[in-house]
Amino acid sequence: MLYRKQTGYDEFKCIADKCPKSCCIGWQIVIDEDSVNKYTNTSGNFSDRLKAGIDYNVQCFKQNATRCAMLNDNGLCDLQSTLGEDYLCNTCRLFPRHIEEFQDIREYSLSLSCPEVTRMMMEPDFEFGITETEDESCDNPEEFEDFDFMLYDKLEYARDKMFALAKETTLPLQERMNIIACMALELQELYDEGDIFEMDDVTADDTFETTGTSAMLSLDNCIKGFDALIEMEVLEESWRDSIKAAKAFWLEHKESFTTWKSTMYPAAEKEFIFEKILECLLYTYFCGAVYDGQIYARTMIAVQSTRWLMMLDAASSQELAKTIYLYSREVEHSDLNVNALIEYFEDEL
Repeated sequence: MLYRKQTGYDEFKCIADKCPKSCCIGWQIVIDEDSVNKYTNTSGNFSDRLKAGIDYNVQCFKQNATRCAMLNDNGLCDLQSTLGEDYLCNTCRLFPRHIEEFQDIREYSLSLSCPEVTRMMMEPDFEFGITETEDESCDNPEEFEDFDFMLYDKLEYARDKMFALAKETTLPLQERMNIIACMALELQELYDEGDIFEMDDVTADDTFETTGTSAMLSLDNCIKGFDALIEMEVLEESWRDSIKAAKAFWLEHKESFTTWKSTMYPAAEKEFIFEKILECLLYTYFCGAVYDGQIYARTMIAVQSTRWLMMLDAASSQELAKTIYLYSREVEHSDLNVNALIEYFEDEL
């Protein structure tokens, strides 16, 4: 088994009650089957409180005014403090860690929806990277019966080229993202035509301008894309209001080349932050195309999310870190929203 981990994965530590946006508030926390059984068979002074805090019909923790039933007034988890970390369900034990599963390969990443992950990522000395380790274990082939090794190999090779381009600081980040989008469109066309073997020939060294990509990456299209965000399901209505306010800001400033340029071509320190966001999202989403064939759409989740974050930052007075983790919290943690983005970018083709 090959294990890949992004920078900071093993070093991450939850800041618990110091967190400005607790993952124990606002989300429905799903409990895995093993943990449900463990909680059901728990005895002792805490057992009644624990069982009363579980909705067994949907296998989730109950909420009190959007707060997990296990969260106390001090912002700490009573389940963990009473029974220990070993009693946490998989959701609580893993978050903000994320695992993508491919046959005989696991890719471990950290979610930007966690304020502490975002803080780590924004540190000037944090550079996105991936480490690899390997052992003798293997997946059961029957569980990956339809896994396409050839396609995965091509996607992985393409992603490596995209990572190299993302770090190519001799080019402005916008130009790097333009080329990555062009690469993705070319890869998608080859995949759709069944020319998978030709995918290795798509390279960042090509200075091609694939038909249509300029329009897709234009200010008008970026503003139009806010509608897709507005129509998504939200955890907090204030997020939808933020998107509407950002759209209004950019409609007002759409004729201002200076505003657009200063936003899309920020100073080096801020550009480096957005570069790392791009890399994080490419790592999380791109190779998932092995399961659904959505190469272009998954690339654009990374590219366009980075651009939207740039635009949201320019339109808001709040700290960039908050904009990043709220965006990830609202957009990435809903399968409906991720699928809506995939459909949105698929419609561009």
